Amino acid sequence: MYKAVFGLKRQDGTSIEEFERHWREDHSPIAAEIPDLQKYTISIALDPEDSRYDGTAQLYFDSAEALEAGLDSEAMDEAAADLTDFADTEDVLELVVEEGVHVDET
Repeated sequence: MYKAVFGLKRQDGTSIEEFERHWREDHSPIAAEIPDLQKYTISIALDPEDSRYDGTAQLYFDSAEALEAGLDSEAMDEAAADLTDFADTEDVLELVVEEGVHVDET
């Protein structure tokens, strides 16, 4: 699996509840339109006051080509534009990785 991981911080003056609500209810449906996206997950920090980022998004793709096409898509541009409504766009972690599962007892 190929994956893009984004770490996000909330904007100044935005509560963690507002941040999470916007991410789940408004942003996630936009991200769902990214072509060839196989899975989209978000994780919210349990203790945001002690975390570098308030949450992460993981976008999963079947191939490096699909990941590249998804990240270069119009839907991704729309998702990036929506970040300005709830996230600090000056401080975003972005990693593009090939995931390797070493333990899975689910």
